Amino acid sequence: MKLLHHRRATCHHRNTKSHSSGPVSTKQVPSITEFRGTQIASAPGQIRRLDAWRYKVRSQSTSAWYNVIWHKKFWKCDCPFNRITHQTCKHIYAVLHRITDIEIETSPEACPECHRQEQVVRRGYYKSRSGLIQRYQCKQCHKKFTARTSFRGMKYSANIVTTTLDLFFKGVSLRSLADHINQFYGYHISHVTVYRWIRKFLQIIVQYAQRFRPTVSHKWHVDETKLRVNGKLRNFWNLMDHKTRYLLAIQVTSGRSAHEAKALLSNGLRRADTEELVLISDGLASYRRATNNLLMEDSDIRIKHIADSGLSKRQSNNRLERFHGTVKERTKTMRGLDSDESSQVFAENFAAYYNYLRPHTALNGKTPGQVAKVWRSPNRNRWFSLIEEASSAKS
Repeated sequence: MKLLHHRRATCHHRNTKSHSSGPVSTKQVPSITEFRGTQIASAPGQIRRLDAWRYKVRSQSTSAWYNVIWHKKFWKCDCPFNRITHQTCKHIYAVLHRITDIEIETSPEACPECHRQEQVVRRGYYKSRSGLIQRYQCKQCHKKFTARTSFRGMKYSANIVTTTLDLFFKGVSLRSLADHINQFYGYHISHVTVYRWIRKFLQIIVQYAQRFRPTVSHKWHVDETKLRVNGKLRNFWNLMDHKTRYLLAIQVTSGRSAHEAKALLSNGLRRADTEELVLISDGLASYRRATNNLLMEDSDIRIKHIADSGLSKRQSNNRLERFHGTVKERTKTMRGLDSDESSQVFAENFAAYYNYLRPHTALNGKTPGQVAKVWRSPNRNRWFSLIEEASSAKS
C-alpha cells in the first residue's frame, strides 16, 4: 500500500509539473506534434474562436471538436492525448500558431551576454496566452533567453498593438477602435489604453526618424491649411517633395507671417541639404518674404519661387491639397484637437505615419520613405519593424 501511494504521488507530481508555464524545450515536445498543429492552423475552417481564452479545434481523424482553453497559466485541451499525458497536443499548437505571427516573433536575435548573433540557435517556444514566443540559446556562452522585442512585458501581443496604431491613423476613433478589438479579437481594451500606446510608440518613431536624410528632388511644394484646436483655428504648414511625396517639414502655428514660413523652409533645408530649389506655393505673401530672407542670409543657395499657381496649372500644389484631405479625414473623426502642444505632436506623428507606414498608389504601392531611400520595412508588418528598429537604436 505504501508503494502504491508513493507511485500515485509521483505521477501526480509529474502531471502538475507538466502544467507549468515555464519554457518548453524542443526535447520535451516532439517536433511532429508541433508540425501537425501547424497543418491544422494552415487549413481553413479547422479552428473556431469563441473568445480570447477559448477555442474549438476540429479533430483530424473524426468529426469531433476539441475545446482548447487558457487555464490560468497554461493551455488545456480535452482531447485524450492532453488529458492522459498532460503534454502539449497538436490542437494546442494549432491555436498557438493561429494567434502568433511566426514571421514577427522569430526574427534574428543577438545574445545579450556576448552580443554575438552567428552563434545563436533556436530552442523551442515559450507558451503564453498571446501565443508562441521564440526561445534562443547562445552556443558560445550558453546563455538562454527569449525574443526581446519592444512589446515584451505588455499584456497584449504585438499584432494587437500594431493593429490599433494602424487603424487609428486610418481614421478610426479611439472608442470605435476599442470596440473593434473587442468584437474581432475578444480583448476588452479601454480607449485610454489605445491612446497611451499611440503616445508611447509614436514618440519612439518620431525621435528615430529625425536621423533620416532623404534623397529628394529639387522641386518642393509648400502650403498651409486650417485645423481647429480647442475651438480656435490654427495654421497647419507642410513642405513636401515633388517626386517622392516625402514630408520634409510640418508645423502648427497661430500666425501666417514670414517668420512662420521661414521656420518651415529652414527645417526642410536642414533635413535635405540642397543648394538649388524650385519652390511652388500659393499667393500668400509670407512665402515670398521668407524666400527673400533665406536668400539674403545664405548666398550659396538658389531658390526659384513660383507663387499663385492654380490647381489646373502644370506647376500646381495638387499633391499637398490631397495630403490636406487625408489629414482632415483623420481630424474630422477626432472632432478637433485639445491644445497647441497636442496639435504639434499629432502633426509630427501623422507625418511619420505618412512618410514611412502609409503606401501610395502613385508610388506603386511604396511609402515616401522607401522612395526617398531612408527606410524600408523588412517584414510585411511595417509598424512592428519600425518600432523594433527605433527601439533598438534608442537603447
